[in-house]
Amino acid sequence: MRGNLRVCMAVLLFIGTCLSLPCLAIAGDILLIGNRSVPESELSPREIKKIYLGKKSLWRNGMKVIFVMPATKDVSKKFLKSYVRKNPDMYNKYWKKKMFTGAGNPPLVFEKEKELVKYVAGTKGAVGFVSSGVYSDSVKILAVLH
Repeated sequence: MRGNLRVCMAVLLFIGTCLSLPCLAIAGDILLIGNRSVPESELSPREIKKIYLGKKSLWRNGMKVIFVMPATKDVSKKFLKSYVRKNPDMYNKYWKKKMFTGAGNPPLVFEKEKELVKYVAGTKGAVGFVSSGVYSDSVKILAVLH
């Protein structure tokens, strides 16, 4: 009886530890990537939303946040739905309004995810998201806290 209790407690402890760890793949098989100069190694969903709505413009070290996204519809749609809580049409309308009022600029959009990775790797403060199969060790993966 005591042996079963110990095994049960060990399993629960293991599951609890796994659930509290940051997640590397977000919204399915999408990775959040950053330039190696980005001081954060993990972001909360709230921080991701602020970045992609243009409401977080500086990293904690004062470096400018530069956010980019792929033109890949299924990847962007999944990401926007999961973290920004907008569909692509709503997101585009949001940025058109912000641009019209002079309140900000939308993210750069890359036709090819490999180009996005190359841009993030070469641009200080840059952050973006890509399909997990496009990852390169020239950028760092930013974990997402849940």
